Amino acid sequence: MAVRALPLHFDALCADPAILLSERAAKLLHRDLQRRSRRYVRPVARIFSRIVVWGIVALKRLLPFQFSSHGLLDWLSVRFLRHCVSREGGELLLRHFIVESALIRFVARNCGLPQVREPDLLPTSFNGLLGHAVIQHDINMYRLIIDAGEMLRRAGRTRCDRRAALDFSMLEVPAISPDPEAWRLISLDLGTALYLMNIPFALLTTEVIYEQAVNSFSLDESLLAHIADITGDDVFRALGSGQSLAWLAVDGDVPKSLYQHAMAHERAHTALCRLAAGNRGSR
Repeated sequence: MAVRALPLHFDALCADPAILLSERAAKLLHRDLQRRSRRYVRPVARIFSRIVVWGIVALKRLLPFQFSSHGLLDWLSVRFLRHCVSREGGELLLRHFIVESALIRFVARNCGLPQVREPDLLPTSFNGLLGHAVIQHDINMYRLIIDAGEMLRRAGRTRCDRRAALDFSMLEVPAISPDPEAWRLISLDLGTALYLMNIPFALLTTEVIYEQAVNSFSLDESLLAHIADITGDDVFRALGSGQSLAWLAVDGDVPKSLYQHAMAHERAHTALCRLAAGNRGSR
């Protein structure tokens, strides 16, 4: 047996089919996690970001007024992603918006409830994040959970019915181009980038919008439960992070929670793709 170079965790990420990640996502993570910024910049960025964001949130609670600028937030985010984040990290971030929309659309089309709205947020380049996409993708999650929940309650039900014939047509991820032609001053890994991006997000949104966005991660519990009920596969229930709307907070490690939230969606998307492939193979 050939001797493998250390460390082995990068190889395990790509080699193990039991890890619910698509080949593309695993390859992107394999490259992005090996960037030096993860080891040397992220620890400093994490401490700096948490201190600054805590100060911003505290100040906004004390001030008698709220201020925000979603347009400036969009502009700063796109410029930062183009010039300071690795291409792998940029693609992973764009993938999250697309994958989350795919999961919401899967539930909307297969839950058996009338007129559940489907999002059309599918950014394949950084320009697709303009128009307040960061805030809109949180609203899309809330809209699904609230709309489906209200319809279920009116019908006297607590869960979606299992569906025999499932529509998987929305799961394909289109080609993503994270502005490869852009000149990059530095290529930060995605985790480090999220810590830095959390600062302008806290600063340029109101306290209510920031709290709404941070606690949207807790909606994974409901989203994945709906997918489990629709498919009849309880593996989806185990993919969430365990966060709950019963505990609202903005003082946690928000970028880490966001990263875990994105990975939970990647795993759910991969599991659905494998289920779709199995259904096609059994015909």
